[in-house]
Amino acid sequence: MRIDSLVGEESIVWGRRAIAQGTKGPTLADIKCVRAYSCREVNGRFLSAAPIWVYIRRYEDGTIKYFISNAPADTAQAVLDRLATMRWSIEQCFQECKSFLGMGHYETRSYQGWYRHMLLVMIAHLFITVLRHDLKKTAFI
Repeated sequence: MRIDSLVGEESIVWGRRAIAQGTKGPTLADIKCVRAYSCREVNGRFLSAAPIWVYIRRYEDGTIKYFISNAPADTAQAVLDRLATMRWSIEQCFQECKSFLGMGHYETRSYQGWYRHMLLVMIAHLFITVLRHDLKKTAFI
């Protein structure tokens, strides 16, 4: 069964939950979460692999997003909700690193040089984020 066919599967019910807290209040979505086995096709045969979580999210405007996780079977639904919504914060991190900290300005000739550059950019981003957080709490007089 393909993942996109799970959207119309009536035996799996949608659950309505607040999956994130936004500036305009909670973000509501309908969620289907199913434990399944991933498989791949090799020479016309499907080979089963490890069990996965298939997490389907439908927003109020009808947009459907999929998330696949190899988390253990006993993972709580709240944890899956948090993991499925982490993409925005990760993309925001990369955008800030590229725009303000020079993540895209590397001229290396080796993997080790590239790795060091990325590591230093991420350390600088951590420092800036902690500093921004601390200064936000402080009242300027």
